[in-house]
Amino acid sequence: MHNLDIERRSLGMWRLVGAAALALLMAHSALSGRASGLSGAGSGAVTITVTMSEAGVFGGDSNKGNVKLSQPAPAGGVTVHLGFGKTLLMAPCGQTASSKSSVPASMPSCVNVLAGATSGTFTVSTINVKTSKQVKIIAQLGGSSVFGNTSFLVNPVTVSFSQIPTGAIDWGSSATWGVTLSHIPKSGATVLLSASGVTVPANVKVKGAPATFIAKAPTISPCSMSPSSSPVSGKITATWEGASASAPITVGKNNGQPSRYTSNTIRIDPYAIVGVSHDAQVVVLKGSVCANSLAGGDVMFIKKLGVLKVGGVKKIPSGEVAVGVSSASLTDFINDGTMQMLKETPQTATEPGGSNSPGNPWADTAEPYHEQSPGEQPWKYTTSGTASSYSFTAFKENNGLSASVSAKGQVNGGYNFLVVIHQDKLQQATFTVPTDGTLDVTWMAQTTAAGQGIGESRLRMAPLYSGLVDDRADDIPFLFQIYGNFIFKPGFGEKAAAQGHFKITYKGDGGIDGSSAVNNSLDATPDISSTTSSAKAAHGAVVAINAPKFALTLSKDSFLWAVANRLPSALNQKGADMADGLEGQLDVKIKHDVKYPQPDDYFKLPRAAYVQWVASVAYAGQGLMGAGLLSPVPCQQYYQNYLVQAGIDKDMLGSVSGSVPPDKGVEVFKKTGVSAIPSIQGCMPKK
Repeated sequence: MHNLDIERRSLGMWRLVGAAALALLMAHSALSGRASGLSGAGSGAVTITVTMSEAGVFGGDSNKGNVKLSQPAPAGGVTVHLGFGKTLLMAPCGQTASSKSSVPASMPSCVNVLAGATSGTFTVSTINVKTSKQVKIIAQLGGSSVFGNTSFLVNPVTVSFSQIPTGAIDWGSSATWGVTLSHIPKSGATVLLSASGVTVPANVKVKGAPATFIAKAPTISPCSMSPSSSPVSGKITATWEGASASAPITVGKNNGQPSRYTSNTIRIDPYAIVGVSHDAQVVVLKGSVCANSLAGGDVMFIKKLGVLKVGGVKKIPSGEVAVGVSSASLTDFINDGTMQMLKETPQTATEPGGSNSPGNPWADTAEPYHEQSPGEQPWKYTTSGTASSYSFTAFKENNGLSASVSAKGQVNGGYNFLVVIHQDKLQQATFTVPTDGTLDVTWMAQTTAAGQGIGESRLRMAPLYSGLVDDRADDIPFLFQIYGNFIFKPGFGEKAAAQGHFKITYKGDGGIDGSSAVNNSLDATPDISSTTSSAKAAHGAVVAINAPKFALTLSKDSFLWAVANRLPSALNQKGADMADGLEGQLDVKIKHDVKYPQPDDYFKLPRAAYVQWVASVAYAGQGLMGAGLLSPVPCQQYYQNYLVQAGIDKDMLGSVSGSVPPDKGVEVFKKTGVSAIPSIQGCMPKK
């Protein structure tokens, strides 16, 4: 009984196993029919046919595909996997998947064919191509080995401008452009736009017909001194899916005339000046669009005050802008044009004060006007002058010798300064002055013992007259000055005193044109009075007067003079201290172009055009004991030289095309002579 029960239980288990195996076999048979066989009574193996609605499409368009089965899909339907070339797309069914970068298309990874149906559709999206490209599509039935394939072409689409305005557009205006595609996709296309010289929208939508957009020309910069009388060339580019087209555009009509100013000349409001450093190497400006745009190499154009070259810029956290500056030359800011100042009446100016007073030992304007050895008493002098007259008196005592030189003169006061610049190169530079006038000189020397010398015999005086002259074309001031300098060397071998006097009448015009002298009837006529002397032995004196000396300057100094006389509030102590504190950070970018005079160019004026008279009268007296048989009275002999010299510092001019003014200037006129008092044969010097 027990064994029978065991047998019954074993038979039941096998029946259960058999039923499970049969169920698994039937399930596998059904799955195989859906995935690979789809076989039914009296039918063969299933096949797949893949077709595209278009044999070729343009880039950006889509193409509809169709998968057709040779037999209806069974209950539950079937899945057909899709791919490009020989590779199926690995993505969840129903999601669009992109191809490899080499295939310009994307499509769903699979298509579901519903139960009882024989086909399903899918859509292939394309992108643009440069040349026609074939897209190959593969379809696989489930996980079986049943495949189908097809292909179609993607053809390129080009971009072009359908509307291009003719001619240039003015600054601040706009023009309408048109853009289109050789084939516009049904869904439209977003064309990207970019441009130089003008502004355009970031993109424009092309749908069904060419699209238009507006190109806007910039307005003239409020900072630039070069408002583009010269046209500016630009370009507009339209791009869509790798295809692009470009067309030139010109802003600013060509009037045939180049810009007067260089492209790096920046307009600065005079009232933007907050302070000037004590040595005038740094200018602090209020923050503004123009001040913030400054960079090394630019030129600041400050109306009524001057032009300065920018060496470096430092933004200050409080909002100001510190600018390291140096003197600008004419070609630094003038690109093309003529500048002429003809007998302009100067605006009388006083020497800079405030933070740039000559009493300030750090101020550039406090130049050493005289030199002497340690312990030696310097020359002391007073001056006065106008545009038409001047005078000075100088006095010195040294080791028992006392000397004085006094002079007064009349001048015409006119001048002619002409420069011609073309393509940033100076073509002509002329400076002439009518020198008609007089020079009246009195000198005196007295010694307390033999062999006493004067020590430093030269005296470089402060200007006798200063005035600002505006260039009418640009409204930039030059500094017009009249100087007087001299050399006085008395020589006595005993305790004695002497006093002399001479007067010279000058006439004619003189100057320099490039490297050539200009002499229009220059002449000097002397009138030498008898010298009063107590000397018993031979003695003498040399008096050389460099007056009048006419100079026209464009430099950092002329800027300082203009600020001092037209905007004195800018030379304030607080602003100067601020500028001083920033100079160390800008020093390496500053050109130190203001130098003290050196012994070999003691009377040189940097960055100036000048015309000067030099009158040298050397007196030689026989003394009271020197009368000979041929002369019942002591003889006095006078050796005379009269010169006119002229020059233009090339640093003021800038880049010169053609003849360059010589460093030492040119000799315009020279006259020599000897005379004696009394004018008798026995007193005249031997030739």
